[in-house]
Amino acid sequence: MAELKLDTFIIQLAILFLPGVVWARIDASWTRQTKPSDTEFFVRAFLFGLTCHAIVYTIFTLIGWPYEVVKLEASAFFTPSIIKEIFFATVVGFLLAVLWLYANTYKWMARFLQLIGATRRYGDEDVWDFTFNSRAPAVQFAHFRDFEHEVVYAGFVNAFSEREGIRELVLRDVEVYDFAGKLMYDVPLLYLSRKAETIHIEFPHRP
Repeated sequence: MAELKLDTFIIQLAILFLPGVVWARIDASWTRQTKPSDTEFFVRAFLFGLTCHAIVYTIFTLIGWPYEVVKLEASAFFTPSIIKEIFFATVVGFLLAVLWLYANTYKWMARFLQLIGATRRYGDEDVWDFTFNSRAPAVQFAHFRDFEHEVVYAGFVNAFSEREGIRELVLRDVEVYDFAGKLMYDVPLLYLSRKAETIHIEFPHRP
């Protein structure tokens, strides 16, 4: 009987913090380069869940809706009010996760701190991520110079990624030149993969 109560309690907690789990799952899948440990994931899900419920509580209070305090009892947990609160908190969690994704992708915090002169660092991410996540016109068109084969791939950055020791880049509307500047051929899309230490990329755009 005690085991049944414990299982019910865990299920209730899981449902209660569903908004945090949604947010943490999006964070783990799309904003982090390494998979978080189980402990880190659950801590983040707990904190994100608390944030979602706090925002829902604030919204309910401002618009005059009653907010029912959760009681972790099997007989009193699944009330219409609790279900409504969890639903709204899950919606808030998804929206905050998308906003969180934007903030991480475009490095809002790093750019704000640079704007006010507080730092010149890019944060935990390397310059590769920071540069290609930028919307600045100067980094949209690139020259990928291959010294080994003496060719230059000139095209617009379509996609990029980073793996352990490897950089991947997809260029579109690509023109391929030799080092003498002679056009060799052109292709709509070109995939490039090189070791990080061998990459040489130029950005010829001048504002």
